[in-house]
Amino acid sequence: SLPNLRNLKRNVRKIRQRSQNPLSLPTTRDSIVIDPHVVPELYFQLYTIHATYLSHIVPIVYILLRGKKQRLYKEMLQQIKNLIPNFDPPNIMIEHERATMNEIKKQFSSSNIRMLFPFIENEDFAKQICSLPSLALLHVPDVIPTFDEIKMQFPAEGEPVLKYFEDFYIGVKGRLSRPRKAAKCDILLWNANDNTIQGQHRTNNAVHDWNNRFASLINCNHPNFWKFLHGLKKEQSYVEGEIIEALAGVRKSRRIHQIRQGTRILNITNEPTITNFEEVMTLTHIISLKKS
Repeated sequence: SLPNLRNLKRNVRKIRQRSQNPLSLPTTRDSIVIDPHVVPELYFQLYTIHATYLSHIVPIVYILLRGKKQRLYKEMLQQIKNLIPNFDPPNIMIEHERATMNEIKKQFSSSNIRMLFPFIENEDFAKQICSLPSLALLHVPDVIPTFDEIKMQFPAEGEPVLKYFEDFYIGVKGRLSRPRKAAKCDILLWNANDNTIQGQHRTNNAVHDWNNRFASLINCNHPNFWKFLHGLKKEQSYVEGEIIEALAGVRKSRRIHQIRQGTRILNITNEPTITNFEEVMTLTHIISLKKS
């Protein structure tokens, strides 16, 4: 059952008092990643906000929500802004969910909002639908013309995937001279060209790694409230250790295959002598390569 609110507040105050030197929220963060995940039975999701801090991606906010309605996200963001008045990240990356996206646009109108493209580096997905994920790496104006080229050569057995992709990410082309319908997910949200060139994150792999670690820490799908809080305390100790390491000059090293793949992708995206279609085909091959 849910603990008494008065007892819960008292316990939270005691925990805060025991922390002699609590670490403040990193002030040099330049982007945040938002992702939902393991919760007690009375709640629908644990919403976490992660910040990039000195090459480390660390969770900075944990929120328990009872549903996925836009009014809940509105209240959540307002509470965050009340607690952290200067919370105004220049970059926000989020998995696509319309209610969250709408509210974030209202609350952080000056932020650069991008959708995390979860399957851009998924090898199985890349093999199944060939070149579609690679469109995210092109310049925005080149995406639709290149998609039309791909569509002309797409295998018949892949038609359902192609139709879904066009409807959701591109926008269905109108008949005769009618304009193309607006995509359900705007190209500006899922395009990763700027992030690639600037060396920023294209995927939500780091956040999924955190989700897996936290789920392993809790070790059940629906913990009771006290076990959940105990898990959060242990996780926060780990996060504070990471922040201390970052302040001491420790930097997260990338895997060799990630460095090689990133270099190859940059080489192709900066190559002026190939067509956009050739670029997509080459990027598809690079993304689907095994670790090498």
